[in-house]
Amino acid sequence: MNANIKNKIKLTVLLLMTALPVTMATLSFRSATESDDASATSNKGTLINPPADITALVMQNENGQPVFTNFEQEIAALPEGQEYEIRPWLLLYVTANECESNCRERIHSLQQLHIALGKNIQRVRRYYLHASELPIPADVAEYFRAEFPSMGIAYSDALALEGNMKAAGIELSLASQSYILLVDPVGNVMMYYTDENTAEDIITDLETLLKYSSLG
Repeated sequence: MNANIKNKIKLTVLLLMTALPVTMATLSFRSATESDDASATSNKGTLINPPADITALVMQNENGQPVFTNFEQEIAALPEGQEYEIRPWLLLYVTANECESNCRERIHSLQQLHIALGKNIQRVRRYYLHASELPIPADVAEYFRAEFPSMGIAYSDALALEGNMKAAGIELSLASQSYILLVDPVGNVMMYYTDENTAEDIITDLETLLKYSSLG
């Protein structure tokens, strides 16, 4: 059996293993929305259906290299005999503006809700996604290092990100709004939150997803 066939079989098995729990979590939101008591149980964020792939966010490290590839590419790149390691859920704070007081408060609230996950804390990772041509100011970078050492930092292009998300049916306006994106362990950008959503909104949805999904 050649390597290409093995990779295809491996990908098929993993897709079957990972699709069901994530789909169940998404369906739990949909069924709650359609129920008589939807106001008490429906999702607080906006579902992206169908979800966008994480590569639509054009996330790069400080050297301009992609932070994430898509699920199929990761599987195909696995060395023979190596098992795929499921990624954690991702909470991405995305802004194209300088991170001033409101931004810092938002990032702090994400840190606190992450801590509040308790035993599930390792199943989630936070990122600051800087979607601006301007570099992160030195004082802000130092603040991030001091206050949020476990938070990943990545870079993107606002126009490319907005264009990719528009192609997925989601209109973002990074010039006037910051967003929090929720990404599942196989790279589906499945939900987003605006500045109007509270930290309580986000943790409510996240706890539901972690309850119904065995991934991450």
